Amino acid sequence: MEIRALIVDALNSAERARSISPPKSVIEISALRWELYASLQNLLDALAMIVSDLRLRRPSSYADLGVVLYDAGLIDEETRENIKLIAVTRNILAHAYRRLGSEDLDRIVKDILSKVEDVAKNVEKLVSEKNIDPEPIPLTNIERIAKVFEKNNVILAYLYGSRARGTEREDSDYDIAVLFGKADVSVVDEIRLAMEIARELGVSSDKIDIVALDKADPLLKMRILREGVPIYERPQGFRTRWEREEYLEILRQMDLYEIYIGSRPRSTEQRKNRELEDH
Repeated sequence: MEIRALIVDALNSAERARSISPPKSVIEISALRWELYASLQNLLDALAMIVSDLRLRRPSSYADLGVVLYDAGLIDEETRENIKLIAVTRNILAHAYRRLGSEDLDRIVKDILSKVEDVAKNVEKLVSEKNIDPEPIPLTNIERIAKVFEKNNVILAYLYGSRARGTEREDSDYDIAVLFGKADVSVVDEIRLAMEIARELGVSSDKIDIVALDKADPLLKMRILREGVPIYERPQGFRTRWEREEYLEILRQMDLYEIYIGSRPRSTEQRKNRELEDH
């Protein structure tokens, strides 16, 4: 989904939430909770896409999206705090073990939805004013390397590590992450690609470190999204869609992990410590 479509969906859900608030039945309570969650989630996803498309620092939580945009000078302090409030509220709505009554949900409608609309207006303005898909930074001999990627059916490639940061030494490795776009990627595919790239660059094959994004874990993908420099994509425009989808999936996985950890039974000592904190 495109950013503008997500914003429209967020505002439509907010409007539907207002139409059934306060809820008068169990069914309306469930419907209201869902519309509130959908409104907040769609807006946060739109913000995550903007962060991804502008290649800003990608935080590991929705609550920090506003901080990143604020630090980049793209939003004001009030919008930053509103985004944080929206993210925290979204977390409360998302946790199934939390029982929210009609009064709780009605309060969210009255106190939070206006923040959603304010942030949505700022996001729409940001999307209109900014170039959401900046050109990738070229790598030396990129044309020759591109031919290697094309020959090996690579869809997407990033340079990361010291050479991407500009802190490399003469003998530094070339750390390259690639997406083959197939389920049966093997280490042999990585080795063959490394050897061909080494040949094109005129360096030793042990200086090329290839990692397949097809089988990479979320932490490595997050690192690539944060610091990777795109050096190849085919077809054009694929990278933006892929980065959006992966970043949103990583955020959801992190959120599920937090829910899992938060819902695990605590030891007696942990419960005592929590009780002391609450008091």
